[in-house]
Amino acid sequence: MGKKEALADLILRRKQARDPKYHALSDFDGGFYDGDFISPWTISACNLDADLMIVAQDWSSAETLESSKRSTPAQKEARKRLGHDPDIPTNKNLRALLKRHFDLEFAETYATNLFVFIKPGTISAKIPIEDLAYCAETYTLPEIEIVQPRMVLCLGKDTFNAIQRALGHPMSKLSEASLPTAHTKLRSGAEIYGVPHTGSWGTKNAGGLDNVDAIWARLSSRFAELSMRPRPSNQGD
Repeated sequence: MGKKEALADLILRRKQARDPKYHALSDFDGGFYDGDFISPWTISACNLDADLMIVAQDWSSAETLESSKRSTPAQKEARKRLGHDPDIPTNKNLRALLKRHFDLEFAETYATNLFVFIKPGTISAKIPIEDLAYCAETYTLPEIEIVQPRMVLCLGKDTFNAIQRALGHPMSKLSEASLPTAHTKLRSGAEIYGVPHTGSWGTKNAGGLDNVDAIWARLSSRFAELSMRPRPSNQGD
């Protein structure tokens, strides 16, 4: 089975999933966001042969999608066309970091969100780690194994630790998760790391942009090493 077919099976599972604590993508804007991706974010970054995969925590919140201030007609149109709001700091900073350290455009990567539902409340509302870990095990880890990138960057500690928990590994501090020591590696060979969330609070909590740049620089050096290695012979098409 090729990558597209394998992802189609996973996407169908996501479309059918429901959790009474959360909303489904189909609950908003006439179901437009419930498209042929695990997360709408992938619309702008759907390179199935990408060496670098980006995993964020969750795509949006009910308040954001229903707010007249945060969901203007222009913002809705951008979300429908691009799968994200291109002008918010999280996305602007991510694009800048990718270009500066990996010399990659966002479209050259494969990007997804770990949590497949829409949480109630604000965009900063917390999601229990057990719910994140469930989505990591059910969707994100299979998605990584299908795409088979060389490196996965998880935005934020909770995103990384949800994958750790799903794998049965101990939780890690972000300072440990960002060390280029191949501590979390899947059967496909993909190495998984955690980096500070690219929003303003993530940058602040990491000690500022200089510290964030240092983390990304270390991981870009590791990525360059991985890129020199031959692909596994059993990699899907």
